[in-house]
Amino acid sequence: MKQHINFIDFKSSFDKLKHDVKEIPFDELTFLYFGDYYDGMLEGMLKYDNKKYKFEIITDYTEGIYPRIFAIIVLTEDEIKEEDYWNEQFEKYVGNHNNLQRKEKRLVKPQSEHHLFYDEYEKREKKDYNLNFVKAWYTEL
Repeated sequence: MKQHINFIDFKSSFDKLKHDVKEIPFDELTFLYFGDYYDGMLEGMLKYDNKKYKFEIITDYTEGIYPRIFAIIVLTEDEIKEEDYWNEQFEKYVGNHNNLQRKEKRLVKPQSEHHLFYDEYEKREKKDYNLNFVKAWYTEL
């Protein structure tokens, strides 16, 4: 298996590169939260082998392609903290409905509070993970 294939190359050449990156069975992954959703999760954070990673869809979800295929992307500690920070802010001002490990009841905050998250989220420096390395990939069941 090749090492150090970045996300943008993996996504654009999945059929060619999929044998160079480990495929992980879906049931070996622990999903923490998602950051985007369209008829299913599109990206978010998961745990595998006691480490946090970002997951992101690589199939074209707008075409209704199933099953969906995702890359597991390696983040730095600072990138993980950044993702977790924005997830905490989302839960604080919007709700916990994106938290896949929540112990408490599903909670969506009043619509009047949502802007407290989204206004700041829009101002943030947007992260680009295209050059981050792909750890593995999985197929959503």
